[in-house]
Amino acid sequence: MVKLIIWDEAPMAHKYCFKALDRTLKDIMKCDLVFGGKVIVFGGDFRQILLVVPQGSISDIVHATINSSYLWDHCQIMTLTKNMRLFQDGLQRSTAEEIEQISSWIIRIDDGTLSEPNDGLVDIEIPSDLLKP
Repeated sequence: MVKLIIWDEAPMAHKYCFKALDRTLKDIMKCDLVFGGKVIVFGGDFRQILLVVPQGSISDIVHATINSSYLWDHCQIMTLTKNMRLFQDGLQRSTAEEIEQISSWIIRIDDGTLSEPNDGLVDIEIPSDLLKP
């Protein structure tokens, strides 16, 4: 009877977990559609650290992610574009501006646009106004 399944922190799960869910739902629903035709929302921050593969190489870790699964081709990627922390009641304007500044700086690091040229090895200097004593 479930119409929607929400899986939080999906990037931290091994691709075999998603495969197991896919096969289980196909069996339960007696349907060959991906996830038995159910809508699955995988939530999480794909910019965070990768999942843990004990004694795995970098290649093992990358190949264990959902992005490496046959299921990834059936996923529709949607991104959140508004930082809702900035719209909290009672949040001071200066605090909201500070959160926005830090968030923007972190995204530029992740996108590789903070310091150019970027050959993969970059020393990142944290601006003093972003440091908290």
